[in-house]
Amino acid sequence: MTAEAAADTRVDEDGFVCLVSPDTYAGFVDEDWELDALLERFVEQCNLGSLFIAYPGPDHADDRLVVDPGAPRPTHALREIDGIVHVGAGGLWLTDYMQLTMAAQFSDSGPLANYAVRLPVAAGSYLVTLAQDPGEESVFRLTWRDAGSETPAPITAVPWFE
Repeated sequence: MTAEAAADTRVDEDGFVCLVSPDTYAGFVDEDWELDALLERFVEQCNLGSLFIAYPGPDHADDRLVVDPGAPRPTHALREIDGIVHVGAGGLWLTDYMQLTMAAQFSDSGPLANYAVRLPVAAGSYLVTLAQDPGEESVFRLTWRDAGSETPAPITAVPWFE
């Protein structure tokens, strides 16, 4: 990740934050997928460690996303969510909802587009945290650290998606 890319990282235009490990991500749903099926696939892939996704919402589309690898877990946040990602040789990428929908609709489409940003993460398992800054509501902080023995509870829905 270049310094320029890190300085301009944002919640995507649909209001999602999406990290994907392309080595193991299986995103195809159906050519005529429906939202419930797509969300179920996202939950499945999160629980398998191939995807980390959260929905800050449309009011936060294009808000600032501070990428801070190795930073300690925030002590205060308006809201936060944790997840595990298993990173392989293909790396960990910041992608977007639109590209994940393309992968859901077309079996020959992957989760990455040419604008995806590769994050500075070596192969391994990581605990990812997304936190909304309590001082600036329009700022989100994305951190990760070696997962060690930490295993968050499985999710049953895309975090913050109402």
